[in-house]
Order: sequence, then structure tokens, then C-alpha cells
Amino acid sequence: MKFVVSGYFGFQNIGDEAILTAMIQHLREISHGSEIVVLSHDPVLTKKLHNVHAINRMDIPGLCRELADADLFISGGGSLLQDVTSPRSVPYYLGLATLAKVMKKPVFFYAQGIGPLNLALSKFLVRTVGNSVDAITVRDEPSQGLLKSLGVNRPEIQVVADPAFGLKLVHGMVNGRDLLLAHEIPVQENPLVIVSVRPWPAVPGYMEAVAEACDDLVKTHGAVVVYVPFHRVQDVTICRACIELMQERAHMLDGDFLPQEILSVMEEADFAITMRYHSLVFAVATATPFAALSYDPKVDGLLSIVGETPGLSADRRDVDSFADYVKDAWRRRGDMKTSLTTLAPKLAESAKDAAYLAVETAREKSSP
Repeated sequence: MKFVVSGYFGFQNIGDEAILTAMIQHLREISHGSEIVVLSHDPVLTKKLHNVHAINRMDIPGLCRELADADLFISGGGSLLQDVTSPRSVPYYLGLATLAKVMKKPVFFYAQGIGPLNLALSKFLVRTVGNSVDAITVRDEPSQGLLKSLGVNRPEIQVVADPAFGLKLVHGMVNGRDLLLAHEIPVQENPLVIVSVRPWPAVPGYMEAVAEACDDLVKTHGAVVVYVPFHRVQDVTICRACIELMQERAHMLDGDFLPQEILSVMEEADFAITMRYHSLVFAVATATPFAALSYDPKVDGLLSIVGETPGLSADRRDVDSFADYVKDAWRRRGDMKTSLTTLAPKLAESAKDAAYLAVETAREKSSP
């Protein structure tokens, strides 16, 4: 069986690479010996990271050649169908899906996060192409609701967990604390706090708020604070700025890491301050207590599944209260860990449902 996969891959984003890693793991587990071809911004990097064939995401002739003998075109996962970061995203991703349909190939939306969609053209394209694809899975109920509100009603829309919830660690991989020690971050027996931050111009002062909260964790609990850039291109500068704002010592784990390596680091953490969506996914998946900042509705959607609320969000911008919010989350970390320990395995199983449905769709459409 051959799958051609389109997504935001090859951009040095740990979250999207975690999605792809998990998708590959799940598809190969269910359909042994499957061939997987990935459209990537950096095909060389994608081949190196994932041991798959990859072509440039703008190579349309190459895509046509790969689609010619493909069993399924997969769009996802992640937040592909949104027009906040760029008005070109929706036409690009749905244009590829339309090409696959023109070539008479089944199209599968894989654990997508839908929206925000502000442009009339985006909404039209999502409704039109959405009603033409063969199967749709989304990673949260708000995405399902948005598709239905736009008039997508032909394939049943199924809600599954983000693929990264089912990401498996590689046997023999270096322990997270050992990885930190190898990069001269002295964890020892101190509480380990992982921090993820990203650009967020809509809320001035959020970096100062994060720095203050981290200072308190160091002074009060002797924590070792480690900033992890989940998207290196965007996050390194913000991580450094937060560290410079702190009075206490903090560290940054910067480098070319596999998603499983960062997951392993999170697994060793005692607490996390999460901003990137997949830093929150990693915290939940490893039952690591956390305090969250929500820069996007997708983060709110995941927090609602977990039963938590953000300390800062588009609706909650009181940066002066963030330190107290973190203190409260720290106090509740025992109860939070218990709750997450129960929830995480269920989300891991749900994450694999999309792969089962994808393989089932490919088999049904290929049957005479």
C-alpha cells in the first residue's frame, strides 16, 4: 500500500515532525510494508528524520508521478486549514487534495485542526473540497463543529486525538535527563521545569510574566528551568529573551533533535510551562503537570479536553496574575499528574484511530 502525505513538514517544527513520526509509526504498524511518500519543505531533512521517500512540497510534476500509483492521498495532520498565518495555506493544501481527486485518488483528512477561517475564499474552498473528499478526521470537537457550520456534511466527520499523543519512544534512546546532561544542563536531583514559548505580539508583557514565574520556581523550589524551542526558526529568539529577563539562571536546549528526544525530556520533567500546542501535547502524553498560555483556539480546545484553563489567552490578558496562576498549578501538580496519567493512554489509543480509518479508506477505494 502506498500513501502520499501532505502537511507542514520539513520546517524544523518539533510539533509537526512529531505528527509525521507518529503517523508513520501508526500506518506501518497497521499496514506492514507500506510505502510512504512525504511532501516536504526540506526533503533531505525529512528523509533523514523519518526514513521515508520525500519530495519538495512545490514539485507538482513529482507529486503527480507519486500519485499515479498511490492508494491514498493524506492531508494532515496539524492546523493546515487556517488563514491566520497565511491566506495561501488553505488554497495550497486544498489544491493538492483537489489534484489527487482529479487523478481519481481517494483523499483522507488526517486528524486536522480546522481554523480559524476568516476569509470568504477560505470558507468556500473548505466547504467545496471538504464535501468532495473520501473521509475526514479532526483532532477536536471545535474543528468538527466549524466544518459542519460551513456546510461540510458528506463524509462523516470523526474526532480523534492528535497523532503525537500516540508517539512512541525509540528503544535504546538516550534518557531525557542524560540528554540534558550531555548538553551541559546540570539537572541532577533538582525539579526539572520545561518551558515552551513562541512569538505572541497580541499580548504585550507575556515574556516578562513567564520570566517572573520561572524565577519564582527557581528561588522557591530550586528548579532547573530549561527553555525548549519547538519551532527553531521562530522560538529561539523568544527563549533567549525570556532567559535574559530572568534574574535567576536558566538554560536553553537548542539543536537538531528528534521529536522522541524532546518527548523523552518532557517525560523526565516535574513541571512544564507550555505555549506551543505540541509542548502541551507532550506534557499531557507524559502526564507532566503544567501551566499553559493559549495563543490560539487550538490550545483552548486541547485544554478543555484535559479540564484545565490557560493562565494567559486572547480573553485573559492579565499578565500580572500569571505568576499566581503558575503557583496554583504547581500546588496542584500531584492531582494533575494523577488525572493526566488516566487520560493519556486513552488519547494515545484515539490517536491511532485515524491510521486505522486511513488504511480502511485506502482498502475500500482500491477494491474492485
